[in-house]
Amino acid sequence: MMNRKATAYLITIPVLLLILQMFFEMLAFACRGNSEVRLISLISVAMELLCALLTCSVFISIARNGHQQRLFEKLFLWMLAWNTLALLGDAVSWRTGFTGIFAVEPAVRIGSFISHSSGYVLMVLFGIYLLSYINEDPLELKRFLVLFIGLCADGFLLVVMSQFTASDPQYPWDISDHPWVAFFFMMVPTVMISATILHFRKKLSNRKALIFLFYEVICAASVVAEILIGGLRLYYITSAFLLILIYIDIQMEHEKEKEQELMQQRISMMLSQIQPHFLFNVLVSMKSLCRIDPEKAEMALVNFTAFLRVNLNTLTNSENVPFERELEHTRHYLHLEKMRYGDDLSVTICTPVTEFFLPPLTLQPIVENAVHHGVMQRERGGTVTILTSGTEREYLITVSDNGVGFDPGGLVRLKNDHVGLANVRERLRIFCGGTLKIDSAEDKGTTVTIVLPKKRQEEMKCTNGFLQ
Repeated sequence: MMNRKATAYLITIPVLLLILQMFFEMLAFACRGNSEVRLISLISVAMELLCALLTCSVFISIARNGHQQRLFEKLFLWMLAWNTLALLGDAVSWRTGFTGIFAVEPAVRIGSFISHSSGYVLMVLFGIYLLSYINEDPLELKRFLVLFIGLCADGFLLVVMSQFTASDPQYPWDISDHPWVAFFFMMVPTVMISATILHFRKKLSNRKALIFLFYEVICAASVVAEILIGGLRLYYITSAFLLILIYIDIQMEHEKEKEQELMQQRISMMLSQIQPHFLFNVLVSMKSLCRIDPEKAEMALVNFTAFLRVNLNTLTNSENVPFERELEHTRHYLHLEKMRYGDDLSVTICTPVTEFFLPPLTLQPIVENAVHHGVMQRERGGTVTILTSGTEREYLITVSDNGVGFDPGGLVRLKNDHVGLANVRERLRIFCGGTLKIDSAEDKGTTVTIVLPKKRQEEMKCTNGFLQ
């Protein structure tokens, strides 16, 4: 299946080439000189093509990362894409300097339709983007979506009707000849969206509320300027710059907030790994060993300090670590558990493939689940097995046990348990593009498989080198 990065390039690279072709055609036309074309019109078309190049480039930059999980992140991409389409359509509708397919009458009419109708589409997208940024409640979004579509529908239908009435030989009527009518139908949803921003004012910071209002007010002012000046199109140019402003000031801030959230998850996970009952049990066991077997007590203390050191280092280490380092940490943990459970806990480790990376504290929490929720729930204990392997495209880590297993309902319980499998799955996805699969059945044990794409691993090795 084609990944997000390849899809983004496949869609947008041809668009970038198309924009460049149109831009150079227009420049060549301007260099030849033509007294029938106003300079302001040439400047307007050039600005539209440059803004289309800008919005298309930003679209590539965002889409190639493939981190658009929230609805408002996806809607922002749609706004960039539609604004790019509107800029191209408006540029073609000018009939200025283009040759070939861009100069034929059907292309001009299509460009004109896109130019006049895209404003209403952008309003709907922006309204839902705004609401989804504040609150992604499906029912509320559905109600406002119907409202915004209803407010924009009249203007959109007027543009559609204009495509037919403009060619009427007896009573021609073109929406472009009546700019104030189009402005009225644009102002109704604009006022509604502005009122929505003010309504949800308490859920936004002052800066974010001002940016969203700024987008609406400046876009409306640009339409007035178009009408008063004439021969100049500003709406989509203004919208492009404001979308970039929103991306820099709001979207990128959201990315930083996600990083901070991941850091908090990592801290919570680290703390959850040092639960008081675990510390108490280990210390009591070491106390007993000090009397009957001082050498084992010393070894237990070495493993315990090494285990704590890795957990504490995770607070400041956000980099992926070599599998061997994570396996060593897991061995320290298993040594402590073997000290507690003795022969009731058996461990088998077979790791012929080790030259890959994964986030810290990834393997050990899964093994801990296998010990506590699997084999140690059986009266006579059981065996935990750790295996690694590789295919042509993936590295595989398998942690299996012959414990009690669980039903699908039990998976929800495990996800919310103190070890945090959901946290492990999310960090695998974000930091190395990996997945975590769980297969279990009651009384038949559990198998957890980590799948790491080799392509992503090679990229990490080229960037950071293989950590020792």
